[in-house]
Amino acid sequence: MVDVGREIMWNVGHAGQYVSYAFLVITAIILIMGLKKRYAMWKIGKPSPMQFTKRLGERIGYFVANGIFHKSILREAFPGWMHFFIFWGFLILTVGTALVAIQADFTDLLFKVQFLKGGFYLIFSFFLDLAGLMAIIGILMAMYRRYVTKPTRLDNKPDDAIVLVWILVVLVTGFLVEGARIAHSMPDYEKWSFVGYVTAYMFAGMPKESIEVMHKVFWYFHMVISFGLLAYIVHSRLLHIITSSLNMMFRGVEDVPEGARGAVAPIEDFENAEEFGINSIDGFTWRQIFDLDACTRCGRCQDLCPAYNTEKPLSPKQFIQDLKGEWERHCSGTKNEDGIIDTTILEETLWSCTACMACQVNCPVSIPTFDKNIEMRRYLTLTLSKTTSETKLLFKNLQKNNNPYGMGKKERLGWTEGLDIRNAAEQEVDYLYWVGCVASLDDRNRKVARAFATILNQAGVNFGILGTDEMCCGDPSRRCGNEEQYLGTAQGNVELLNEMGIKKIITTCPHCYTTIKKEYAQLGGNFEVYHQAEFINKLINEGKLKVNPALEGKVTLHDPCYLGRVNGIFDQPRNVLSKATKGTYEEMGRNHNQSFCCGGGGGRIWMEEHHKRINHARIDEAIAIEANTVVTACPYCLIMMEDAIKDKEKIETMKALDLSEIVVKGL
Repeated sequence: MVDVGREIMWNVGHAGQYVSYAFLVITAIILIMGLKKRYAMWKIGKPSPMQFTKRLGERIGYFVANGIFHKSILREAFPGWMHFFIFWGFLILTVGTALVAIQADFTDLLFKVQFLKGGFYLIFSFFLDLAGLMAIIGILMAMYRRYVTKPTRLDNKPDDAIVLVWILVVLVTGFLVEGARIAHSMPDYEKWSFVGYVTAYMFAGMPKESIEVMHKVFWYFHMVISFGLLAYIVHSRLLHIITSSLNMMFRGVEDVPEGARGAVAPIEDFENAEEFGINSIDGFTWRQIFDLDACTRCGRCQDLCPAYNTEKPLSPKQFIQDLKGEWERHCSGTKNEDGIIDTTILEETLWSCTACMACQVNCPVSIPTFDKNIEMRRYLTLTLSKTTSETKLLFKNLQKNNNPYGMGKKERLGWTEGLDIRNAAEQEVDYLYWVGCVASLDDRNRKVARAFATILNQAGVNFGILGTDEMCCGDPSRRCGNEEQYLGTAQGNVELLNEMGIKKIITTCPHCYTTIKKEYAQLGGNFEVYHQAEFINKLINEGKLKVNPALEGKVTLHDPCYLGRVNGIFDQPRNVLSKATKGTYEEMGRNHNQSFCCGGGGGRIWMEEHHKRINHARIDEAIAIEANTVVTACPYCLIMMEDAIKDKEKIETMKALDLSEIVVKGL
């Protein structure tokens, strides 16, 4: 009976084994030296306050789901499966190679124990051939995509072609080695090595001596280029195998709605800082620099960026790559004495960002862009006192009257006329309704404040407002780089709320929601914060609010960036809408995490927009599905959607409404 198995190092003997050991040592030295150099490059950045061991289990779980099982990468089918095939193909091949090494260099060498035989060998052979075939398919898919279909978001560099061809040659020569080995005696059980068995027919009819020579040539060539590929990792785009994987774990917990997503990091030791913000590459933290090195240039961020898609001078991918280039030049000894603003990154590029987080949330490896942008905005605003004409007016209004409009504080009560609204400073309440500047002072959004207050009264909620004591939450100041103004406002708000004993806050604005919930915690303000969508849904589920379907026609929902992407509130507004509408509901083409921004975030609602308008691009999606009502749950979005409807001359057939206004119709 023929023994099922194979001789390790067949035909190459101990000589081949010793040569492979030598190449292994050389490769390890090159890898270690390369990583050591890279580590020194990462460490030019400032210390990062990140606590990696905190919630380590969740970080590892995030990596397993997204790095190993490709949850984030598979959001796009073709490139997702392409990467899945390559990754899992090589992962299985690596495990297989390790098992061969364990048998050859440990169990067989020391204990004369061989486990690569019998039924296990057949299964082992099948899965290794399947893995190799998967990897080849993945590489061919990558070549087809990069050099045939050529999506605009990809930019090809020589290194891309070198890596793809090199990997393909490694895989093909591996099968040629296997095919030659099988062809020498053609044992029937090697059919389990189905790719190698088919490859063996290439050597059919050749004398055994010739097959042995061919096998040895292919074996040595395959061995050399395989170790060469490993050594090349630290000098090529393949480094992302390490950096992208680590980046998922470094950020992991923070890059989820329950974490710090959307929150701007404070300036450390603000009182004693000699300058604010960043204008040199070594001013970033090592974590931010590591982000730059983790970028694979896949371009998914660019596809979803509202600025890039409306012809603004901002591509998140190019932004990161430009900073990476500056970092590499800095580490090679070429110092930029003029700073990175207006040399590496243009001012107009910085101000084009809406802070919508589409780039970060849809990045497969969790790379943020706005955290670097805001540092440069801070440098412009606080260190150079150089900002746009619109933001100068914004800061002036906020300084003078504590709101972006520059209106008197008594105007904040204009929307309350005829309503039973308590003052939280005078009466004890269970919930504080944080109205926000836009809902208090913008005529259109005052209707939203009235609608939401009506809902709360209808449900018997004991709530109150701050009235004339309410100030801006600080979102516009902070996201335009004026950290000093933000701190003055936010610290005052936190002190007031704590003195009043406020514990629970509701707001109709996702920007206020994010600031109060996630950023006030940086200043000692820890509150239980609800957005109207969450709270109305809660009231309905608890039976405290009965909503009758009243809205007719085709309805669609625009997901506000700071409600959906940043805080993960997607289902609640849809649940409420399902109760309040009796017409049909249809999603726009881009929704949930891929929802397109209205253009108002990041302080942009207070600035003039050049090039194509972002809100026009968004409303075009509603027009495409012939929606009669565009529902949103953000004051910025409501303004932007209404303006776009007017600009597109669709006011006869389409309207924009806030979620609260829809609910009130059904009370």
